[in-house]
Amino acid sequence: MSKKQFKSQASSGRLGGNVNGFGGFGSTHSSPLSYIQEPLDFSSISDGNVIVSLKNLSKKDSTTKARALEEIQAYISKPDSDIDEALLEAWTTLFPRLSIDSARRVRQLAHNLNGSICVKCGKRAARHLPRIAGPWLAGCHDSDRAASKAAQDALHLVFSSPEKTAGLKQKFHGSILEYCRDAALNETTQTLSDERAVSKDDAEATYARVLATSLAVITGLLKSLPEDEIAKQESLYEEVLGETKLWELACHSDAVVRKSFHRLVQVAVAKQPLLVEARPKVVSTIYVYKGLPSDQTSSAADFVATLTALTTRLPSIWTYDYSGKKAAASRLKQFFKHGSRSGPVEFWTITNDLLARIPQEVWSTKVDEVKDLLFAARDGVASRDERFNASAAWQVYYSLLSLSLARLPSHDQESLVSECAMPIIQEYLKPSRDTAEWTLHGGKTAHLVAGVSNVSGVLPVLERSVSELASHIVEAAKMSQPQSSKDFEKSQLHVASMGERWAALQRELDARDLPDTLKATLLASDIKIVKECHSLLVNRDGKPYGAGAVIEELVRTCGPQLLKDVEFRNELQGLLQTGNSGWVLWPSMLHLVPCLHALAEDSIYRGCLEGALHVALAKTVSAEECCRLVHELFPRKTPKEAVDIAKANSGLQDFVLQNVKPGLGELQRTMFTRLSEVGALSDDTRNKALAGIVAGLTDVIDDQNLTSTMDFLTAMDSSTLKELAASSTGDQLVPNLIRLEQHQSADIAQKAANLSTRLSTTNGHANTNVRFGVVLQNLEHVSQKSMPMDALAELLDRVLGNEKKVQSLESAFPDLQVWRSSLLSAVRAPKPSLALLSPLGATVQLVQDSETRGSVQVDSEGLSQALRIAMYVTRLLSAIDRKAALAEYERQWDVLALLYVTTLIAEDNLSVLGTNALWHPGAGADAEAVVLEYVSEVHVLFSEYWETMQPTDMSEAKASSTNYSHLVSAIRELADEGSPQSPLAYYSALAFSKVTSNLFEVHGHSVEQVAASETGLRTVRAKKDTLQTTSYLIAHQAPLAGSATSTRLCNELVADLTALGTAGAGTDEKSLEQLIMLNAMLQSQPETADTIAKQRLMFFVKKLIETVVIVGDYIIQAEICKVLSCLFPAMADMYGEHWSQVLEYLHSTWSTLVEQSADETQREQQTLLTHGSLKLLATLRRVAVTEDPNDDLVDALKEKQHHIYTDLVAMLKSANGTGDEQHQPALITHEQLARQLSQSPYVPLDDSDELFPLLYTPSRAIQQGAFDLLHRQIPAGQEQLSLDVALDNKKAHLPDELLSLILEAPTLDSLVDASFDRTMPLSLQGYLYSWRLLFDHFSGSSYRVKTDYIDQLKEGAYLPGLLSFTFDFLGHSRGKPVDASRFDIETYVADSEPSPERDVQWLLTHLFYLSLTNLPSLVKSYYLDIRSRQTSLAVESWTSKFISPLIVNDSLQSVAEWAEKGVKEDPEYEKMNVKVGMRSKEINVSYVVDEQTMAIKVILPEAYPLAAAQVVGVSRVAVKEDKWQSWLRNCQGVITFSNGSITDGLSAWRKNVTGALKGQSECAICYSIIDSTKQLPTKRCPTCKHLFHGNCLFKWFKSSNASTCPLCRNPFNFS
Repeated sequence: MSKKQFKSQASSGRLGGNVNGFGGFGSTHSSPLSYIQEPLDFSSISDGNVIVSLKNLSKKDSTTKARALEEIQAYISKPDSDIDEALLEAWTTLFPRLSIDSARRVRQLAHNLNGSICVKCGKRAARHLPRIAGPWLAGCHDSDRAASKAAQDALHLVFSSPEKTAGLKQKFHGSILEYCRDAALNETTQTLSDERAVSKDDAEATYARVLATSLAVITGLLKSLPEDEIAKQESLYEEVLGETKLWELACHSDAVVRKSFHRLVQVAVAKQPLLVEARPKVVSTIYVYKGLPSDQTSSAADFVATLTALTTRLPSIWTYDYSGKKAAASRLKQFFKHGSRSGPVEFWTITNDLLARIPQEVWSTKVDEVKDLLFAARDGVASRDERFNASAAWQVYYSLLSLSLARLPSHDQESLVSECAMPIIQEYLKPSRDTAEWTLHGGKTAHLVAGVSNVSGVLPVLERSVSELASHIVEAAKMSQPQSSKDFEKSQLHVASMGERWAALQRELDARDLPDTLKATLLASDIKIVKECHSLLVNRDGKPYGAGAVIEELVRTCGPQLLKDVEFRNELQGLLQTGNSGWVLWPSMLHLVPCLHALAEDSIYRGCLEGALHVALAKTVSAEECCRLVHELFPRKTPKEAVDIAKANSGLQDFVLQNVKPGLGELQRTMFTRLSEVGALSDDTRNKALAGIVAGLTDVIDDQNLTSTMDFLTAMDSSTLKELAASSTGDQLVPNLIRLEQHQSADIAQKAANLSTRLSTTNGHANTNVRFGVVLQNLEHVSQKSMPMDALAELLDRVLGNEKKVQSLESAFPDLQVWRSSLLSAVRAPKPSLALLSPLGATVQLVQDSETRGSVQVDSEGLSQALRIAMYVTRLLSAIDRKAALAEYERQWDVLALLYVTTLIAEDNLSVLGTNALWHPGAGADAEAVVLEYVSEVHVLFSEYWETMQPTDMSEAKASSTNYSHLVSAIRELADEGSPQSPLAYYSALAFSKVTSNLFEVHGHSVEQVAASETGLRTVRAKKDTLQTTSYLIAHQAPLAGSATSTRLCNELVADLTALGTAGAGTDEKSLEQLIMLNAMLQSQPETADTIAKQRLMFFVKKLIETVVIVGDYIIQAEICKVLSCLFPAMADMYGEHWSQVLEYLHSTWSTLVEQSADETQREQQTLLTHGSLKLLATLRRVAVTEDPNDDLVDALKEKQHHIYTDLVAMLKSANGTGDEQHQPALITHEQLARQLSQSPYVPLDDSDELFPLLYTPSRAIQQGAFDLLHRQIPAGQEQLSLDVALDNKKAHLPDELLSLILEAPTLDSLVDASFDRTMPLSLQGYLYSWRLLFDHFSGSSYRVKTDYIDQLKEGAYLPGLLSFTFDFLGHSRGKPVDASRFDIETYVADSEPSPERDVQWLLTHLFYLSLTNLPSLVKSYYLDIRSRQTSLAVESWTSKFISPLIVNDSLQSVAEWAEKGVKEDPEYEKMNVKVGMRSKEINVSYVVDEQTMAIKVILPEAYPLAAAQVVGVSRVAVKEDKWQSWLRNCQGVITFSNGSITDGLSAWRKNVTGALKGQSECAICYSIIDSTKQLPTKRCPTCKHLFHGNCLFKWFKSSNASTCPLCRNPFNFS
């Protein structure tokens, strides 16, 4: 056995021997709590992992034990796990020790696991409970909350009810008590903790925890178990409480242990007093002799409670059983000196009770000893630590003083009072160093000081001392420093504080039953103090304000009693009448004002107050000083008499009006606020002042004054502020505040927002109406000063609050007549081109503008009154429960009709800006965005109605009660007052058609509705109103489709129109109306064309063609084109000249449109005709490609193909400069034109250069059409251009028109105002499309042409602008380029990305790819010139990742194709072999020379072509190193400077090789060109001129032993 093992066993044996005895070695039994345990046998446990975990529980490391407990817990928690008996036995042994572990986490986990094991084992665990019940219950009293909660939760988990827990304690009462006895009496620090592994502090903490929890368990048993059950274990209790060692725990160093023992003794005294009474001397020694002077910090309250209980039960512990060397009173002195030791207030409450229970003989009768005891008690109660317990602590002192006085003779009592009671009062009234130890800490010190008067014998001494105490105050006031002294403030505050304490003490004394003599003495002292202070103030001009503060405190604190005395009252009146109220200007004025108001019921009061106001408002002082004086004259608790006097004082009222104005200062603000609060202002004064303040919110320009005004309003309480906003005085407050929310000063804007929020958030009905009034005022009276709509919307949200409810829509809606009138003023006749968009078609041509209309009022944003009201109503209805609210509103259908019609007018203005005056055309894109949002919200709102509303026949009687009829009636009423062809009548008809058709589309139609629709059509037709008839046809298109009525109407119209143009000019209007109705029917019911008889159809079409050729009206021509577009599909099988005639008409019409100049009205009509003719062409082309096309039509199209193409191109050119962003009909027409061009077969154009300017025209469709044409033209012409350049030997040039388009590159700054919301900005698209067309020139071009193009671009420096913009837009300049992985970089398809910004990124990435593909040298040159390292690194890495792989692949593929076709098929390349490695990105080239291989390798880097291709030599043959390297450099240079052509570089290398070997003869010795050292024959015979290898010649000389030529045998000079 080693030394180490021997020492370990010796130590364990030593410690183990102390378990059951006190140093004996006879016992071998080990405590379950001891750290020394016999090794456990785990062999019977089935799970090996559990065995390992159980062994780890015996380790010293707490982390290891915690992990082991968690592992066992996890094992137990498994549903299929089983706890065998061996595991249960092992756990029962380990648990007690784990429950007291020094680590909190281990104890917590141990209790959790114990509960889980007991629950899982069930009744099997019952036989083990005697061993674990004790430590389990002890754990419930653990000082750590987490550990104790874990033990309690585990206990409740197993024993779920209080009854079961009580049964546990009762069942295992003995074993639990034995555990606690052994833990408390037998365990020590050494037995519980291994001193080698645990620190001393942890060991002592563990021991203290075991003691405290064991004592707590015993206490719990005594408390909860019945008497008979306790009697069964009486011997154990006697053994526990009979051990002196246990009683010594009352003075243990650990507070928790002391508390536990004190509580045990208290319960024992209450439940089992005999256990305590049997040992009175031990109790006396422990609690009186040792306990009183001991440190009871954190357990003092429990200690004194226990001592009180023991004293009550055993008073003899203080007398008979007390055996201390010093008297018990001396031990009390030490006890009192330390106070409660930071204990709770209960300590002093219980101590007061203890004093009454201590036997009288304990108290000393010697005055010196009594004083020492009281001084010790004073030190304890006066400690700063007792400031929170001061009230109870000083009560103990007063009780102790009373007890002491009762034991002293009368001659000693007065001296004791003078020395132990009066210093308390003296120190309070006049603090000094001599009495500093009597200072009272804490709150309500006056009450505590007055408490000494309850001690008998104190009042007589106090009565004799009052005059002297009062004189101290007078003396302090007289001796205070003059105003010039630096300590003036300090000295005045000292005097004021003395007066405050004097008055407070007197108030507390007056509350007690004092002798009359003492009361008289106090009154006389008060009068003396007032007189002296009065005299002092007069003599020193009121400067010593401390004297005034003394008078104020007396009046404020003791006024009700003092003012009853005539002398005191007269003295006070004399002070206030001094010098005609001159005291108002004294520094002490603030302290005298309460004295003035205290005399409010006196006859002199009015005169004094008016005199004071006169002095305060005198012009001898500044306005600011006057404001301050007035503010101080009216404190918050101003009496009613003063308020009445102030209201009647005209001087005060005028002064307020003069000083309270916009930009008022702090003093004016506080004065006005105070006077308003106390009610000292008349209503007229207050209203005028506030009206000026509110008006100043708009009139004040100075930010400083405006800020002051805002501060004034902010300082108002919410009720006053809302009252102001609700009054006529402040009706402009909210509008002004909302305007100020947009102020340039952030501070003012924020304050305005806060104020308006306060005004807008309330539940009051009246206030809500007021704020709706503010909103409606801004809607019904519109001007440039009206609130913007976003501000109105914000105000509306505030008014509605979080609940979003309106009590009455009538108060929230504006006047509907105002809305209708403003709509009449704003509406105009629709633009003619809107016929392309309107369901009513060309009926817009029938609308006539009113000659008299009102002026249109717009706000600062350009929005008209009608639009503002509609936007407000939409916002309101979207925010609330609209259906429920509208159902209770009488005019709900009028609101919905106005809203819907306003929306239709707005949609037309969005389509063609300036169609009406709903908003100003110059309002810009912001107004358009706002209107778009409004239109979208309206459609969402009405979509709910479409779901629930059913279309009904308006002729039925029951229809008048349906929602549909109500809405339609309201819509029709809008047009009643106007003419049948007025703009509002048109929009009313349009609304009717849209509403009805929407409902039929959503809900379908029935047979009854078909019949009703036919009847309605006949009725409307009979009125001969084209607008209403067309509206009805569109509205009922679904039920009328295929009906007999509609068929008959169609045929009637065809019959009437057959005579078109044969009558006079007066029939043109009628013919137009018939064409409009026919188009409406054919457009809405295409199948109607099939019902027309073929012969009639043919005749009708021929008549239309004849008419359209000769008629001059563009509108009628457009309508005829629309009719023909609908009829031609129905006559696709009819042959004749009409096909060629139509195409001839189109040719002539387009020629006319291109050549003719027009004004705005004519342009509108031309748009209609252009669209109609293009649609007609599209119809003809569609008919021509059917399964069985008409041969006449096909031939006519082929014949006119060239004319059609040239006409379309001419029309495209004529559209140059014509914008369509704000003209949707023009946009549709341009798109149709571009579409027809794209569908036309390719025809070379001679004047294609004229198309380049179209790339910058303000029309996306025209741009796209021009680009598509050029995109087809340019590549097709490059082959011919290359041939011409080669034949004529001239340089190729890019078109100047194209170069001019890319001359000025865009920048991010130039695009700041551009919008990417819907599409790419047109200017940017034109620039980028120009580059696409430029790169088209490289497609199909020869090498020479490409070189000329590159030189031209390099000379003009065009590319840097594109690259600079590309790197800025794609984010390279910021170091964060876009992710291009989602783009098809090699191609670009316009408008494929959902975001225009992403679309631009894709196009720029594609252009950069094309730049690297076609212009690598120029791109690389620009890249090398980039100065920003961040940009260059970003470009390189981004190119390597996204672009280079594509270019490398293309380059390798081109080399592979060249090798396959050019190298293998060309005889000159027969000795050359090229292998391309697509994966390795390498090209291996070899050349065979005389069975030797010469080889190089071209490596393409990751960033190719930004990084140059590398040419590396692999095998050098026949040439020297310097020449070989020159060949490699030459090859790399050709690749680099020939625009990245690898094949050119390889061809150059081959030429160098063949050139070097050309004419080279063989060596005459080895008959080879290259020898073994890969060298050429270089040694020439001077005679025969043959060449030899140097090695071969050297071998010949050596073998022949002669230096002669092998051929001619002449001497050979080898050098």
